[in-house]
Amino acid sequence: MVDSTEHLIPTNALKTNVLSRIAAEHSLRQPYIKYDADFDAVRILVVAPENVDIVVHYVDDYVGLLYRADDLEIVGIQIEAFEHSFVPQYEGVQRVWRLSDMDKMKNIEDLGDMLFNVERIQRQLAQEVAKATQATLGKPGSELTAVLSPD
Repeated sequence: MVDSTEHLIPTNALKTNVLSRIAAEHSLRQPYIKYDADFDAVRILVVAPENVDIVVHYVDDYVGLLYRADDLEIVGIQIEAFEHSFVPQYEGVQRVWRLSDMDKMKNIEDLGDMLFNVERIQRQLAQEVAKATQATLGKPGSELTAVLSPD
């Protein structure tokens, strides 16, 4: 797929210092994931989204790097047409997204159990999305994968 998007800044101007630091320190506790069903887009951030202007830098028609406007640091990824187009293309993403393995939610006795399971599934989703987009994203994709899949 050819990217015909005009970028405000070149891709090589985006920085990966935050990703490198998080990977080196193993300091990512939980990725921030937001799915917008109306827009059919998912955003995965490695930093808290509070009080930060975040810009999407598309690398193809659906996948974009998320970076902070003030310092050009890459802090995540956005995928449009997520459920409609992206999920069906990647078995690992589909398996986690569809909750097809019902063992993921077994032994839930209280809200704490449910929250623990949701966080675990969100982490798995972020890992599968990072793996699926790594080639498209190039070097930033490798760094995102290292942050989201530290094992």
